[in-house]
Amino acid sequence: MISTKITQQWHLRYPIIAAPMLGVSGGALASAVSSVGALGMIAVGPGQDDHWLRTEVAKIASGLNFGVGFIEWDLARRPEILEETLRLQPFLVSISFGSVKPYVARIHEAGAVVVTQVNSLEDAQRAEESGVDAVVVQGREAGGHTGELSTLTLLQSVVPVMNVPVLAAGGIATPQGICAAFMAGAEGVWMGTRFAACQESLLVDTAISYLIASHAEDTVVTRLYDQILHAPWPGRYPGRVLNNKFVRRWLSQNITDDAANELTQGLQSHDPETIPIYAGESVQFVQGRESAHDVVVHLMQRAEAWWKERSQVISS
Repeated sequence: MISTKITQQWHLRYPIIAAPMLGVSGGALASAVSSVGALGMIAVGPGQDDHWLRTEVAKIASGLNFGVGFIEWDLARRPEILEETLRLQPFLVSISFGSVKPYVARIHEAGAVVVTQVNSLEDAQRAEESGVDAVVVQGREAGGHTGELSTLTLLQSVVPVMNVPVLAAGGIATPQGICAAFMAGAEGVWMGTRFAACQESLLVDTAISYLIASHAEDTVVTRLYDQILHAPWPGRYPGRVLNNKFVRRWLSQNITDDAANELTQGLQSHDPETIPIYAGESVQFVQGRESAHDVVVHLMQRAEAWWKERSQVISS
């Protein structure tokens, strides 16, 4: 069994955290991941209110730890959602894409662990100074909104100077990828795309089928959807999505009202050739619908076996 600071401090069997993904990570997925000894999370964004959150938390099996993830600019507009979250007693709260500092003391007061995603060494150092319990180094390979540097480059910059545990995110979806993150100094992996097509995912079936059929080269980093939807994402965080017909069309011409109308219709019909399907470069390793339980177990069993195999090569 692979033991790290995260498994020891957070009492986990496996050092895997299912990243909070809007439109994907609800209570069923969080419960399935946590039930096997990893840590599942629920993603809360502008489209979710406290009633939705309570409904999703109610789906988590009694006694299991779970986390809740926020976008900082959304949380800043409605701080009351954090208080509602803390009443539900999450084990972990993540706040990313902005400063976590204003929230750390309150979350710790409620007895929860605080983490934040970072996309540069400077981000990581500021986060540690703010009092977080761990940082998530998110590389450009990741799905959803991300930064400019790759996961491995960031890990090599951040790990040597951190006094808190570092988790790795971006492009990790195989046993070899998990072991590579550990070899680079990570204490755990923060995996998103690998769970997006799971049986417990909130993602609609049409999007899941599209995702399963996709490869790494089918993703693109763009601000297109944010611009059309007028989402207030900071400019430094474009989003990695699947490169569908809508993206190819509107990236090649000026955005007009037609784009917004087309997107509205696509969202209503769940058309995968129109809607944003956020996925990382690791999407090519998502090859079918599995239970999140099986994903965690199979990944870690093979990672442990692969680790032992490579250790024997090194020792010889």
